Amino acid sequence: MQRIPKDVLYFETGPDNPVTHWVKPGEAFEVQTQINRGPWIETLPASEQAIWREKLYGGNPSSGCVYVEGVKAGDLLKVEIGPIELDPVAYTRFGGHNGAMPGWLEVGAHEKLVEVKDGKIRWSDSLTLDAKPMLGFVGVSPERERFHNGWGGTWGGNLDAQEVTSGCTLMLKANLDGAHLHVGDMHALQGDGEICGAGGLEASGRVRLVCRAAGPAPASLRWPRFEDATHIGVITNTRPAEDAFRAALVELLQWLEADYKLPRGEAYMLLGQVLEARVTQFVNPTFTYVAKVAKRYLAGK
Repeated sequence: MQRIPKDVLYFETGPDNPVTHWVKPGEAFEVQTQINRGPWIETLPASEQAIWREKLYGGNPSSGCVYVEGVKAGDLLKVEIGPIELDPVAYTRFGGHNGAMPGWLEVGAHEKLVEVKDGKIRWSDSLTLDAKPMLGFVGVSPERERFHNGWGGTWGGNLDAQEVTSGCTLMLKANLDGAHLHVGDMHALQGDGEICGAGGLEASGRVRLVCRAAGPAPASLRWPRFEDATHIGVITNTRPAEDAFRAALVELLQWLEADYKLPRGEAYMLLGQVLEARVTQFVNPTFTYVAKVAKRYLAGK
């Protein structure tokens, strides 16, 4: 199995990022992700600290740029996310102000370094949390623009949605031949809103992926879609948050209409009863909204 190391890191996503690896559709490969710059650096020898501070000059590094053979611009790329193995150190950090925290409520800067072992996070001597690893950043290259890796959009990117984890298939429209897939920003755990700004718990580790070419993307597909064992859903990134919600609702409605043959009015009324939606990230340049529906309501459609 091909393994993609973290020796080439990209902090921006764009069409001019040189390709570092090539994979075939259906081929399993492993990506080793790099943890964001944070308090873990202070645990290293002084000589190594300077190296890592210089190397991690941006946020949410992606490990290389992956060319998926056979994928053409305009095609639907399916990214199947397999097992995620976390490294033993993670951290969270709050700078004292971000998009989620009103300025009048003083909290101050805080940071915490934690141990991750056997699927557990040692938050304190009295509290242990279950690790729920996820990928914060999965995206293809935009067609022309270039964005730093704090951004998410129609191309995917910095989604910070907990659904992007083992067992999920993320669906993205390729803007370039080969898609130019970027993966990084692993989290050991994240609550809704990602309110600290750094995570959840920023982590590194290894994730196994399989990419598949699914032919031309549906005409109704604008935003990243996903499917897992229980749900189908949409992930949108924009501002304000209510626009992100509306975009996710429209995309999901059009998906139900096109692929599940539900008349628009019927689909809208059904979503009015069983829609699950929430803001998963409220601190980046654009906010992330997830809208999803359980597949049991679509049985036979």
